[in-house]
Amino acid sequence: MKLTALLGRILLGALMALSLPPFGLWVLAPLAIGAYLKYSRDASYRRQFTNAFALWIGYFAAGLTWMTDLTVAGWLAAIPVQALIMALPMAFVPSTGLGRAVGLPAALVVGETTRWVIPFGGVPMSSLAMGPIDTYLVDVVRISGPLLLIALIGILAIACEGAISRNFKAVWVSISLSIALVALAQVSPRGEIEETIVGSVVQAGGDLGTRAATSSQGDVFRRHLEAMELQDSKSDLIVWSESSVTVNAPLEESRELNAITHLASELDAVIIANFSEIDGNNFRNASVAVNPKNGIGGRYDKVHLVPFGEYIPLRGLVENFADLSLIPREALPGSGPGILDSALGPIGNVISFEVYFPERVRSGIRAGATIITNPTLASSYTNSLVPEQSLASARLRAIESDRWVLQASTTGYSAIVAPDGQVVAESRLRDQAILTEHVELRRGNTWATNLGKLPISFLAFGLLPISHLISVRRRELL
Repeated sequence: MKLTALLGRILLGALMALSLPPFGLWVLAPLAIGAYLKYSRDASYRRQFTNAFALWIGYFAAGLTWMTDLTVAGWLAAIPVQALIMALPMAFVPSTGLGRAVGLPAALVVGETTRWVIPFGGVPMSSLAMGPIDTYLVDVVRISGPLLLIALIGILAIACEGAISRNFKAVWVSISLSIALVALAQVSPRGEIEETIVGSVVQAGGDLGTRAATSSQGDVFRRHLEAMELQDSKSDLIVWSESSVTVNAPLEESRELNAITHLASELDAVIIANFSEIDGNNFRNASVAVNPKNGIGGRYDKVHLVPFGEYIPLRGLVENFADLSLIPREALPGSGPGILDSALGPIGNVISFEVYFPERVRSGIRAGATIITNPTLASSYTNSLVPEQSLASARLRAIESDRWVLQASTTGYSAIVAPDGQVVAESRLRDQAILTEHVELRRGNTWATNLGKLPISFLAFGLLPISHLISVRRRELL
């Protein structure tokens, strides 16, 4: 294959990455994939794989640039791994006809659902689902989560290919199916209001590009206390950011917890605080619900840890050629659903990176959570790419679960997100701030929280080979 053709597909992938926050040019995703389909009709599986691999190399080279703040070597290694996962299923998409229309959305779902698990438990950042967050298309996540939204992008890509090829039947069918899915989302089950309370999120503030290992953790705690003084109205629920407190184990015996308990009693509010609990050469990333007067109501230890952030896979090997001084301790994972018992009832809790995983939020909803809290950090990064993606993910989780989401970040963005995904309050990067709004405690499940990601994942894995049978059958009839 000519080098210019490969470079063209890499460029298409890079343009597709502009569909992600903070750029938000979501239409570039179906347009780029549609153009790729038009000009990549090869019968050979090998050539189809090469085409797809080039497309996704361009996408992830641009979409994962935030990783360079952590490790340039990790960014360079992640690009081909992520591209490989997405390209393999696309190599088996039929070249034409109905088989192609069925196979492409299935291949996108197979790729995404795989990379949300592999490697190291999955890295679902820079997902195509983040692009249409401000469109009506996003409502389909209430039906079957973000994987259905990704399939919908594939359906629209078929429409774009049809428009380029003047196959107006493909355009009409794809657009009609898209409208039907969005319409179904409008009548799908949603939750019900149980109670309205006042909720707040606290942003400690500070510079971007700082690391926990080189920062004063005592200053972070102090800045949270200072931010509380900005509160000018009473709150029932107050959420602090990730690693707002650093203590030696057990955190239950720390003077910092005593201080937070005193503050909760003084304000007559439940405070969700996040502790970095140091235990020898390890630590735990734990959220606690601190009730007025009687202290801890519930504790949740982070389950889904950040590879190369909270632990080093194959540390003994990696430390031979990389400086690991910024990650001196390994995190110990927790277990169980993301839920905190509190005086306000069960509160869902996902810590930082976990907001990218629908199943972590779903675990809390299934355990009875009436609202979702998301303490996060984002201070390790020098720009807005990760904070923007984190906020987009919080909005997706709000829509698919039909719950309010309170996201508290150390340096931004902190936000209060309504069940329809609208951001009703948002901080600026770096600012010290406290945001307060009336929020709802809600009951009831959407289809997405009832069913989870397995049905659509299994359907996609089944439809990919079926698309080949459709294509073979069509050739036989011709």
